[in-house]
Amino acid sequence: MRDTRCSSKFLEIVLKATVPDISDIRSEIIDLEECEQKGIQRYPKKNLEVIYSCKEDLIVDFRDILDAQYSMDRIDISYEELFDMFLEYAVQLNLEDVGYIVFLRFFSLGIMLELGKEKLKPLVDKLDKDEIDDILLSYLAEGYGLKRSFRSTKFYRESPYENAASICEVAVTDKAKAKEMLKDYMKNYLKAHSDMGWPKAANDWADYRGLWSYEAAAISKLFGIDDSELKDDMNYPYDLAHYKNGEIIAHSIEIMKPVKEEINLDVATNGITNNRELEGIVPPIFQDRINELISDYSTISDNEFWTKYNLREVWFECEEFSEDRKKEEMLGMLIVFELVELGYILQIDWKEDFEDYEGELKNYWNKDKKMKVVSFVLDNDQQYYALVPTDCNVKSIYEIPVNDI
Repeated sequence: MRDTRCSSKFLEIVLKATVPDISDIRSEIIDLEECEQKGIQRYPKKNLEVIYSCKEDLIVDFRDILDAQYSMDRIDISYEELFDMFLEYAVQLNLEDVGYIVFLRFFSLGIMLELGKEKLKPLVDKLDKDEIDDILLSYLAEGYGLKRSFRSTKFYRESPYENAASICEVAVTDKAKAKEMLKDYMKNYLKAHSDMGWPKAANDWADYRGLWSYEAAAISKLFGIDDSELKDDMNYPYDLAHYKNGEIIAHSIEIMKPVKEEINLDVATNGITNNRELEGIVPPIFQDRINELISDYSTISDNEFWTKYNLREVWFECEEFSEDRKKEEMLGMLIVFELVELGYILQIDWKEDFEDYEGELKNYWNKDKKMKVVSFVLDNDQQYYALVPTDCNVKSIYEIPVNDI
């Protein structure tokens, strides 16, 4: 067992269920494709929609197997085969349906496996075709000798991946400094994903599969950074970084400075017609999205909602989301999660001091308004804050209390 925080019994269950599930889903896809050609409709949903959902389910299975078997220190499906299957389906889906972090993990896996450039090229072509704007993925691709045709100007997710990109930049000229940066990156890895509940997951979740920083190991291997001091880090996949002993010589990378986007606050909006009161606490720029979320909560299926609002990093499986939804009202919590994702609400771990992060709050309101800080009280180990106008008197977002600071 590489990650002793995991339950070996649970990982055994994951692998025992997921490996055959892959075969079943792939067979289902083949059958549905044949039905589509013959004009046979097997489900209320269109065949192509069901096929797409099946491919999304496969991506989740690949992720779970990768984490579970590495955490357990055994191989049920070879890493090479797992990569090939991921590649087959990932290029057929939108990146948001694959998940940025999952895509990054498997791209990093390809580097650690020392796969030929022709193996990773379809993933790079997918990034270029869809114009995925992410500097870290560009650095990994170009460092591996795969020049992107699309020039990145930002990060798909800034924390902690902007720091990962900085390690790539520094490693080109200063390996010793890059080594220290890599150690700091791993020290803060879980904390940097507090908005996804990762610190709690590693200590409290019964269904914990491991949270490995595959990208950190890939950067170390690709740019020749000494990672010996991370050998026992339970978030650093040291054995995968050294799975193959071939020497990779990184190609030159073109330094890309992120372009900070100006926030356009002057937007047309219909407001939150499903709950006008929330217009006092949700900035106009986000009101249409929140109005849509409120409507979707009661009109679309759990699976559609879970997929559309990218909840797989909070609930690994849609079934977990459905079970929790049966237990309690959670519309307010989902609105808070969405506003965190949109960058309006700041989320930090309960152990952190808000004063250290206050400068990260973003003002999405009219700059002439006087502002105050409010907190959102969720029943978890996270803190949530936002800047709102001083005349805001909204006391709750559905079941979530709102308090002045």
